[in-house]
Amino acid sequence: FLLEFNICGLWHSDRFAEASAQKKKGDILQPCDTEYPSFVYEPSIKETNSLIKCGRCQKMFVTQAVPDSNLLMLVVQADCDCSRQYPAITMEPKEVKYNASVKCDRMKSQKVRRRPESCHAYHPQENAKECGDASQIYLSVSLFLTCLTASFTCLKASTLVFR
Repeated sequence: FLLEFNICGLWHSDRFAEASAQKKKGDILQPCDTEYPSFVYEPSIKETNSLIKCGRCQKMFVTQAVPDSNLLMLVVQADCDCSRQYPAITMEPKEVKYNASVKCDRMKSQKVRRRPESCHAYHPQENAKECGDASQIYLSVSLFLTCLTASFTCLKASTLVFR
């Protein structure tokens, strides 16, 4: 009992940091949805071209798949400025703002994400030493000495009681 109490006291002392994610009753849940621009490429189309009308001028572009890669080459005519009609596309996420009724419906329809159907815990090309140092376990010297001291103290106390 004394040994368990000492070890338990070590684990549950105030000297160790404790983290918890407790939700307060007054917290109002907010959806945190972001949207990104996406581009869809049809691999069956190897090359295409088109014109974009920009006021008084036309801008021509050509797209072509780069063989033996997942790259796409895009060539655009640079002498026509379309920045007033078409703003620049950035890859920065944009927060989606909902009005009150849609926000409520969005929060109610939020579904828990589905777990993967199988767990892939091993891959033949994976090297545990490169991915982390979890392949070696080290003994905590201070915890070992504390347990050893507590064990001897308990043993000594029990021999005094039984005499």
